[in-house]
Amino acid sequence: MSVSTGERMKITILGARGSVPTEGADMLEFGGATSCVLIETDTWAVFFDAGTGIMNAPEVGDKNIAIFLTHPHVDHLLGLPFFPYITKEKHIDFYAVKRGELTARQQLDKFLCPPLWPCPVDAYKADFEFHDIKFPVKIGDITITGMPSVHPGGSVVYRLEHGEDSFVYATDYEYDEKTVGDLIEFAKDTDLILMDGQYTEEEYAKRRGYGHSTPAQGMRIFKESGAGAIRFVHHDPTHTDEFLKKMEAEIKCENASFARKGEVIYL
Repeated sequence: MSVSTGERMKITILGARGSVPTEGADMLEFGGATSCVLIETDTWAVFFDAGTGIMNAPEVGDKNIAIFLTHPHVDHLLGLPFFPYITKEKHIDFYAVKRGELTARQQLDKFLCPPLWPCPVDAYKADFEFHDIKFPVKIGDITITGMPSVHPGGSVVYRLEHGEDSFVYATDYEYDEKTVGDLIEFAKDTDLILMDGQYTEEEYAKRRGYGHSTPAQGMRIFKESGAGAIRFVHHDPTHTDEFLKKMEAEIKCENASFARKGEVIYL
Protein backbone atom coordinates (compact mmCIF):
# COMPACT_ATOMS: atom_id res chain seq x y z
CA MET A 1 0.00 0.00 0.00
CA SER A 2 1.22 3.48 -0.81
CA VAL A 3 0.07 7.07 -0.96
CA SER A 4 -2.50 7.55 -3.72
CA THR A 5 -1.57 9.33 -6.94
CA GLY A 6 -5.21 10.20 -7.58
CA GLU A 7 -5.81 7.10 -9.72
CA ARG A 8 -5.94 4.59 -6.89
CA MET A 9 -8.32 3.77 -4.07
CA LYS A 10 -8.86 5.62 -0.82
CA ILE A 11 -10.59 3.76 2.02
CA THR A 12 -12.00 5.58 5.05
CA ILE A 13 -13.23 3.80 8.17
CA LEU A 14 -16.38 5.72 9.11
CA GLY A 15 -17.68 3.16 11.61
CA ALA A 16 -16.04 0.04 13.06
CA ARG A 17 -18.22 -0.73 16.09
CA GLY A 18 -20.43 -3.80 16.11
CA SER A 19 -23.97 -4.59 17.26
CA VAL A 20 -24.92 -1.20 18.72
CA PRO A 21 -23.37 2.28 18.69
CA THR A 22 -21.45 3.27 21.81
CA GLU A 23 -20.10 6.43 23.38
CA GLY A 24 -17.84 7.48 26.22
CA ALA A 25 -14.43 8.88 27.01
CA ASP A 26 -12.99 5.37 26.99
CA MET A 27 -14.15 4.66 23.43
CA LEU A 28 -12.85 7.65 21.47
CA GLU A 29 -9.89 6.17 19.62
CA PHE A 30 -11.66 3.26 17.96
CA GLY A 31 -14.99 5.05 17.89
CA GLY A 32 -18.55 4.11 18.68
CA ALA A 33 -20.16 4.39 15.24
CA THR A 34 -21.42 1.16 13.69
CA SER A 35 -20.37 -0.41 10.41
CA CYS A 36 -19.63 1.83 7.44
CA VAL A 37 -16.62 1.98 5.12
CA LEU A 38 -16.16 4.50 2.29
CA ILE A 39 -14.17 3.59 -0.83
CA GLU A 40 -13.32 6.45 -3.18
CA THR A 41 -11.99 6.48 -6.71
CA ASP A 42 -11.81 9.46 -9.07
CA THR A 43 -15.46 9.08 -10.03
CA TRP A 44 -17.18 6.93 -7.37
CA ALA A 45 -17.92 7.05 -3.65
CA VAL A 46 -18.92 3.54 -2.59
CA PHE A 47 -20.21 2.87 0.91
CA PHE A 48 -20.19 -0.62 2.36
CA ASP A 49 -23.01 -0.67 4.94
CA ALA A 50 -24.95 2.25 6.36
CA GLY A 51 -24.44 2.00 10.10
CA THR A 52 -24.15 5.17 12.16
CA GLY A 53 -20.72 5.74 10.64
CA ILE A 54 -22.38 6.91 7.42
CA MET A 55 -23.56 9.99 9.31
CA ASN A 56 -19.90 11.11 9.25
CA ALA A 57 -19.58 10.83 5.46
CA PRO A 58 -17.23 13.49 4.09
CA GLU A 59 -17.92 15.75 1.12
CA VAL A 60 -17.54 13.69 -2.05
CA GLY A 61 -18.24 16.42 -4.59
CA ASP A 62 -19.84 15.27 -7.81
CA LYS A 63 -18.79 11.64 -7.46
CA ASN A 64 -21.38 8.96 -8.09
CA ILE A 65 -22.71 7.40 -4.87
CA ALA A 66 -23.46 3.73 -4.25
CA ILE A 67 -24.32 1.89 -1.04
CA PHE A 68 -23.74 -1.86 -0.75
CA LEU A 69 -25.49 -3.53 2.18
CA THR A 70 -23.96 -6.68 3.68
CA HIS A 71 -27.24 -7.55 5.43
CA PRO A 72 -30.20 -5.65 6.89
CA HIS A 73 -29.49 -5.99 10.61
CA VAL A 74 -30.28 -2.68 12.26
CA ASP A 75 -26.70 -1.79 13.21
CA HIS A 76 -25.84 -1.81 9.49
CA LEU A 77 -28.71 0.52 8.51
CA LEU A 78 -29.14 2.79 11.52
CA GLY A 79 -27.27 5.78 10.10
CA LEU A 80 -29.01 5.92 6.73
CA PRO A 81 -31.76 8.43 7.72
CA PHE A 82 -28.94 10.82 8.72
CA PHE A 83 -26.69 10.24 5.70
CA PRO A 84 -25.80 13.78 4.51
CA TYR A 85 -26.71 13.00 0.89
CA ILE A 86 -30.15 11.54 1.62
CA THR A 87 -31.52 15.05 2.08
CA LYS A 88 -30.00 16.34 -1.18
CA GLU A 89 -31.16 15.92 -4.76
CA LYS A 90 -28.56 13.26 -5.40
CA HIS A 91 -28.81 9.93 -7.19
CA ILE A 92 -27.94 7.01 -4.91
CA ASP A 93 -27.58 3.43 -6.14
CA PHE A 94 -28.55 1.02 -3.34
CA TYR A 95 -27.45 -2.61 -3.66
CA ALA A 96 -28.47 -5.60 -1.55
CA VAL A 97 -28.83 -9.35 -1.92
CA LYS A 98 -32.40 -10.63 -1.67
CA ARG A 99 -33.24 -11.94 1.80
CA GLY A 100 -35.94 -14.57 1.54
CA GLU A 101 -38.53 -12.92 -0.66
CA LEU A 102 -37.45 -9.39 0.26
CA THR A 103 -35.87 -7.29 -2.47
CA ALA A 104 -33.35 -4.53 -1.77
CA ARG A 105 -36.21 -2.01 -1.86
CA GLN A 106 -38.39 -4.04 0.48
CA GLN A 107 -35.60 -4.48 3.02
CA LEU A 108 -35.18 -0.72 3.24
CA ASP A 109 -38.93 -0.13 3.32
CA LYS A 110 -39.26 -2.43 6.34
CA PHE A 111 -36.74 -0.29 8.21
CA LEU A 112 -37.86 3.18 7.10
CA CYS A 113 -41.53 2.95 7.96
CA PRO A 114 -43.87 3.73 10.87
CA PRO A 115 -43.85 2.92 13.71
CA LEU A 116 -40.07 2.32 13.52
CA TRP A 117 -39.39 5.55 11.60
CA PRO A 118 -41.74 8.34 10.48
CA CYS A 119 -40.27 8.95 7.02
CA PRO A 120 -40.35 6.38 4.20
CA VAL A 121 -37.48 6.42 1.74
CA ASP A 122 -39.57 8.32 -0.83
CA ALA A 123 -39.94 11.21 1.60
CA TYR A 124 -36.24 12.08 1.20
CA LYS A 125 -34.89 14.26 -1.59
CA ALA A 126 -32.35 11.70 -2.77
CA ASP A 127 -33.23 9.66 -5.84
CA PHE A 128 -32.72 6.03 -4.81
CA GLU A 129 -32.27 3.37 -7.47
CA PHE A 130 -32.53 -0.14 -6.00
CA HIS A 131 -30.57 -3.14 -7.25
CA ASP A 132 -30.97 -6.79 -6.28
CA ILE A 133 -27.39 -7.96 -6.59
CA LYS A 134 -26.28 -10.46 -9.18
CA PHE A 135 -22.51 -10.82 -9.08
CA PRO A 136 -20.27 -9.53 -10.50
CA VAL A 137 -21.42 -5.91 -10.24
CA LYS A 138 -19.73 -3.36 -12.51
CA ILE A 139 -19.94 0.33 -11.65
CA GLY A 140 -17.67 2.48 -13.76
CA ASP A 141 -14.21 0.93 -13.57
CA ILE A 142 -14.99 -0.85 -10.29
CA THR A 143 -15.86 -4.55 -10.09
CA ILE A 144 -17.54 -5.96 -6.98
CA THR A 145 -17.94 -9.65 -6.30
CA GLY A 146 -19.37 -11.41 -3.28
CA MET A 147 -19.74 -14.67 -1.40
CA PRO A 148 -22.12 -15.79 1.35
CA SER A 149 -20.95 -15.03 4.87
CA VAL A 150 -21.47 -17.23 7.93
CA HIS A 151 -23.95 -15.16 9.93
CA PRO A 152 -27.49 -15.61 11.32
CA GLY A 153 -29.96 -14.63 8.61
CA GLY A 154 -27.20 -14.42 6.02
CA SER A 155 -24.74 -11.73 5.01
CA VAL A 156 -22.30 -10.97 2.19
CA VAL A 157 -18.53 -10.80 2.07
CA TYR A 158 -17.57 -8.28 -0.61
CA ARG A 159 -14.46 -7.96 -2.75
CA LEU A 160 -13.94 -4.65 -4.55
CA GLU A 161 -11.42 -4.34 -7.38
CA HIS A 162 -10.25 -1.17 -9.10
CA GLY A 163 -7.32 -1.36 -11.46
CA GLU A 164 -4.54 -3.23 -9.67
CA ASP A 165 -6.06 -2.61 -6.25
CA SER A 166 -8.48 -4.77 -4.31
CA PHE A 167 -9.83 -5.24 -0.84
CA VAL A 168 -12.19 -7.59 0.97
CA TYR A 169 -14.88 -6.57 3.46
CA ALA A 170 -15.65 -9.53 5.74
CA THR A 171 -17.56 -8.10 8.66
CA ASP A 172 -20.22 -10.21 10.41
CA TYR A 173 -18.44 -13.43 9.54
CA GLU A 174 -18.09 -16.41 11.87
CA TYR A 175 -15.07 -18.62 11.36
CA ASP A 176 -16.16 -22.08 10.20
CA GLU A 177 -13.55 -24.78 9.75
CA LYS A 178 -15.64 -26.45 7.04
CA THR A 179 -16.03 -23.39 4.82
CA VAL A 180 -13.16 -21.05 5.77
CA GLY A 181 -11.25 -22.22 2.71
CA ASP A 182 -13.84 -20.44 0.56
CA LEU A 183 -13.04 -17.11 2.20
CA ILE A 184 -9.30 -17.74 2.02
CA GLU A 185 -9.62 -18.32 -1.71
CA PHE A 186 -11.97 -15.35 -2.15
CA ALA A 187 -9.47 -13.03 -0.42
CA LYS A 188 -6.43 -14.46 -2.22
CA ASP A 189 -3.69 -11.86 -2.79
CA THR A 190 -5.96 -8.92 -1.94
CA ASP A 191 -4.28 -5.75 -0.71
CA LEU A 192 -6.41 -5.46 2.42
CA ILE A 193 -8.96 -7.44 4.42
CA LEU A 194 -11.37 -5.71 6.77
CA MET A 195 -12.17 -8.67 9.00
CA ASP A 196 -14.64 -9.34 11.77
CA GLY A 197 -12.71 -9.76 15.01
CA GLN A 198 -15.36 -9.00 17.62
CA TYR A 199 -14.54 -11.57 20.28
CA THR A 200 -11.65 -12.70 22.39
CA GLU A 201 -11.10 -16.45 22.44
CA GLU A 202 -12.79 -16.65 25.86
CA GLU A 203 -15.82 -14.68 24.64
CA TYR A 204 -16.13 -16.73 21.49
CA ALA A 205 -16.33 -19.97 23.47
CA LYS A 206 -19.59 -18.67 24.99
CA ARG A 207 -20.97 -17.08 21.81
CA ARG A 208 -20.62 -19.65 19.08
CA GLY A 209 -23.33 -19.20 16.50
CA TYR A 210 -23.60 -15.43 17.00
CA GLY A 211 -21.95 -14.80 13.63
CA HIS A 212 -18.62 -13.24 14.63
CA SER A 213 -14.96 -14.25 14.83
CA THR A 214 -11.77 -13.67 16.82
CA PRO A 215 -8.53 -11.99 15.74
CA ALA A 216 -6.71 -15.33 15.96
CA GLN A 217 -9.16 -16.85 13.49
CA GLY A 218 -8.84 -13.82 11.25
CA MET A 219 -5.06 -14.08 11.27
CA ARG A 220 -5.25 -17.56 9.78
CA ILE A 221 -7.37 -16.19 6.93
CA PHE A 222 -4.96 -13.29 6.49
CA LYS A 223 -1.85 -15.44 6.33
CA GLU A 224 -3.24 -18.19 4.13
CA SER A 225 -4.84 -15.79 1.66
CA GLY A 226 -1.59 -13.92 1.05
CA ALA A 227 -3.30 -10.58 1.69
CA GLY A 228 -1.16 -7.49 2.12
CA ALA A 229 -2.72 -6.25 5.36
CA ILE A 230 -5.65 -6.82 7.71
CA ARG A 231 -7.73 -4.49 9.87
CA PHE A 232 -10.15 -5.94 12.41
CA VAL A 233 -13.62 -4.40 12.55
CA HIS A 234 -17.00 -4.87 14.27
CA HIS A 235 -15.54 -4.11 17.70
CA ASP A 236 -17.64 -5.43 20.57
CA PRO A 237 -19.70 -2.65 22.20
CA THR A 238 -18.23 -3.52 25.62
CA HIS A 239 -14.60 -3.24 24.50
CA THR A 240 -12.94 0.03 25.49
CA ASP A 241 -9.97 1.66 23.76
CA GLU A 242 -7.63 0.17 26.38
CA PHE A 243 -9.14 -3.30 25.93
CA LEU A 244 -8.87 -3.13 22.13
CA LYS A 245 -5.28 -1.94 22.27
CA LYS A 246 -4.42 -4.94 24.45
CA MET A 247 -6.08 -7.27 21.95
CA GLU A 248 -4.20 -5.55 19.14
CA ALA A 249 -0.85 -5.87 20.93
CA GLU A 250 -1.32 -9.62 21.23
CA ILE A 251 -1.35 -10.01 17.43
CA LYS A 252 2.31 -9.01 17.02
CA CYS A 253 2.18 -8.54 13.26
CA GLU A 254 3.28 -5.38 11.45
CA ASN A 255 0.51 -5.56 8.87
CA ALA A 256 -2.32 -6.37 11.27
CA SER A 257 -4.18 -3.89 13.45
CA PHE A 258 -7.62 -2.85 14.68
CA ALA A 259 -9.54 -0.32 12.59
CA ARG A 260 -9.89 3.11 14.15
CA LYS A 261 -12.51 5.80 13.71
CA GLY A 262 -11.65 8.03 10.77
CA GLU A 263 -8.66 5.94 9.68
CA VAL A 264 -7.73 6.52 6.03
CA ILE A 265 -5.98 3.81 4.01
CA TYR A 266 -4.56 4.32 0.54
CA LEU A 267 -4.06 1.35 -1.76
